[in-house]
Amino acid sequence: MTSFEYWTVYVAIVAAFVSFSAAIASYRQAHSAQIQANLAEKQLEILERKIGMVTDPAKMTEVLPIWYVGRMGRDDWGFGLLLTSGVILAISRIRGISDDKEWMEVSLLEKEDRSPPQYHGQPVLYAPNRERLKSSVKISSVQAAFDLWSS
Repeated sequence: MTSFEYWTVYVAIVAAFVSFSAAIASYRQAHSAQIQANLAEKQLEILERKIGMVTDPAKMTEVLPIWYVGRMGRDDWGFGLLLTSGVILAISRIRGISDDKEWMEVSLLEKEDRSPPQYHGQPVLYAPNRERLKSSVKISSVQAAFDLWSS
């Protein structure tokens, strides 16, 4: 073989190596793009999946004990939800239950002059103001439900 032929083979080998390296880089980019596309699709599915609310008290009993819903889903009154934090959440009514059975939508009580700051030594949390009465509560964080006062 002549030196020209050696150089020709050498250049062909280098060109093949460069082409092979470029192909590997392209494959990695395509694979990374596919992973990102799959992740984006999953995030979109999560975003599009909305939690609906069950507002019919009869259907709420499928999630909560009947004594919760019997009054708290129908009457506007002073009720307390003892939370796992030890705080009592003052509500006037349960408005709905999420269809995933994890959240309860409630109307908070407004703090008035006669509203107790504590109930049997536990702090009571009221709505911050008249415009902020709506709240969501994680059902698993509720330990007890009761009337805050009697008529």
